[in-house]
Amino acid sequence: MADMIISLAHFCDKHGPRVLLVTQSTKDSQDLLLPDYPTDSYCESCLAHFPSGYGSSRSMRTVVRNRSYVSTNYSAISYQLVTSIIRHIFSEETMSYDGRPLTFYDQTRGFNVVVGFKLWDGNARGSERRYGFVFTINSRDYAASMTLLARHWHFLIHGLERMVSFIKKKREMEIIREEAGDSYSGFASSVGNYLRGSTLKSPKNLALLTNDDLIFVRMHKWNIFLLDLLYSDTADQPEKG
Repeated sequence: MADMIISLAHFCDKHGPRVLLVTQSTKDSQDLLLPDYPTDSYCESCLAHFPSGYGSSRSMRTVVRNRSYVSTNYSAISYQLVTSIIRHIFSEETMSYDGRPLTFYDQTRGFNVVVGFKLWDGNARGSERRYGFVFTINSRDYAASMTLLARHWHFLIHGLERMVSFIKKKREMEIIREEAGDSYSGFASSVGNYLRGSTLKSPKNLALLTNDDLIFVRMHKWNIFLLDLLYSDTADQPEKG
């Protein structure tokens, strides 16, 4: 059974292509959990935060039907693979941010489906932050990957689009809340950003942009819902031969 991964990618103004969140399954979840890892090369915009009460602040684990799922900012066993995919989609592929999925396959990175989106932020370069959800089938079996995608294409794309829509709606609501709190802030911040240019741009975490401390918890649970159905379908299919 091929490994399947759902990642959230972000193009950080300071550090370039980054992995914000990786959700995957393994027989031994301890393989995916790192009690600690260096964060010197991370800023607020490329870190994932889980509130206290949901495991550690950097990862979250859930068991569904005897299968362990882990979401983390740094995957112990898939870091190189996911990082290679993220760099590829932000540099070599034509990333679309209007909800249209991008697909690509190669022997190194497996089969990938990407749904990109942007969030407005006056503190970001160009006043926007770029993200993308990536579904990966880590397999060299092109035919089997295509069969799985064809069978669940609408389910997968609709599932990723729903999370994108949820995040964008939360961001829109936060912008309205900020403007309602200070009717002058919209004009003042626009003028200030124009005068400052990009020299004083500051990193902002996705939880802060959406005013939702549980945003990464919600993504973890939604990613599990998508992956669990796909794994269930794969297990139900008869083996070849």
